[in-house]
Amino acid sequence: MKCKILYLLVLLMSFWPAMNLYAADSKQCRERRERAAKAFPDGVLLLHSKAETNFLSDGYREEAAFYYLTGLENSPGAILAVMGKSAESWLFVPPAEPTRVSDIRPGDETARKLAIDHVVDWKELEPFLSGQVKAGTKIYFRPETAMLPDNLTAAKNIRAPGWVQVLQKDFPGVDFQSVGIRLNTLMAVENPSEQRASEMAARATVLAFNAGLHAIHPGVSQRDVELAVVAACWQGARGVSFWPWAMAGANSVFPKPFESDSRYDHLDSPLQPGDLVRLDVGCEWEHYQGDLGRTLPVSGHFSDEQRETWNIFVAAYQAVVKEMKESLTDERAFEIWRSELLRHRDSAETSLAQAAIAQWSDRKNLPYWQMHTMNLDAGFIEGPLRAGMVIDFEPIASIGDQGYYLEDMFLIGKEGARMLTLHVPYTAEEIEAQMAGKPAPGTP
Repeated sequence: MKCKILYLLVLLMSFWPAMNLYAADSKQCRERRERAAKAFPDGVLLLHSKAETNFLSDGYREEAAFYYLTGLENSPGAILAVMGKSAESWLFVPPAEPTRVSDIRPGDETARKLAIDHVVDWKELEPFLSGQVKAGTKIYFRPETAMLPDNLTAAKNIRAPGWVQVLQKDFPGVDFQSVGIRLNTLMAVENPSEQRASEMAARATVLAFNAGLHAIHPGVSQRDVELAVVAACWQGARGVSFWPWAMAGANSVFPKPFESDSRYDHLDSPLQPGDLVRLDVGCEWEHYQGDLGRTLPVSGHFSDEQRETWNIFVAAYQAVVKEMKESLTDERAFEIWRSELLRHRDSAETSLAQAAIAQWSDRKNLPYWQMHTMNLDAGFIEGPLRAGMVIDFEPIASIGDQGYYLEDMFLIGKEGARMLTLHVPYTAEEIEAQMAGKPAPGTP
């Protein structure tokens, strides 16, 4: 089997000139790099493409910022440098190996096709960095999760990836700094072609959500629901943008879901009657990602307390959506949310709903309540919303040992927002009807 795999890889390498060199428009990528240079005017932005390949994965997925600035989707190991002062860009290309096939080769012809100033062998990175040492230039990198204790790492910033730590050791005179959220801000506003890709990702995500919703029943495992979502994403898109979450009961109460990424069982457990499920799904379309979710009852029916509490949660959500547009800030969005919750304070009949209103109207009790961008990756929002952003509004809360969560994708405009994840139920009554097999509200 291994011999067959290696043979196919070598055969693939022999046809590399016929492969698609890049997926995005080269002029568009040049314009993006020029904006990146302005975002880092006092240094050099240094980005590493995704280096590892994996026979077990469904395909090679490029790092979002590297793809955004180069358009290259099949270039493991390459390093991009964008110079702030001159706006020049350099691409350092590793040699091809049987287990790491790249779309690119060094040289002027590749540089011309990619609209990158210099495409060179990655051996040229050493003299390039030596020149930055002499010039006293800062090097900006994208941080990663630390994998070593503080007393063993060579990095001044413990979240520096391993390749940056090696460079810091070899070039101690260079000032290496994290990019912070500036890359998120750079990618936040989408052009029309990006918006179309996001909309297609959203449509596929709705279909995958429906597949997950109909897989939920007492006694089925979390994995059963997740696999139904994954299968639907492959039918309607290019797989998942992230592994779906179908966390129920206590597993849906944050920060518990984060444990799934470091557990062998992914928190898998049978779904229990009476519990609520956080169904959080996303499909990918041409690198752009979908993200959508709801809180659903395992049994197909909310209890009376859950129903009232959920419908108040939905009312607060929709109050924010009505005011969503360019210039809306996170602080203003939460104030709208809070005001709508308090409007229901005197009319709430159940003790659970009354407790939820009291708890959820105070921001310190909702540390995971958020709005975030959704394009090539999920990202933080810097400042007010801007026209052209695709964002997810994602309030995350809990009460009574159950998680409450709701999320849709919106394209932000100057006077309002257009929902991209259409025909998904909101209220408890709508959700119960759809879980019973009736059409989603608004479906033609």
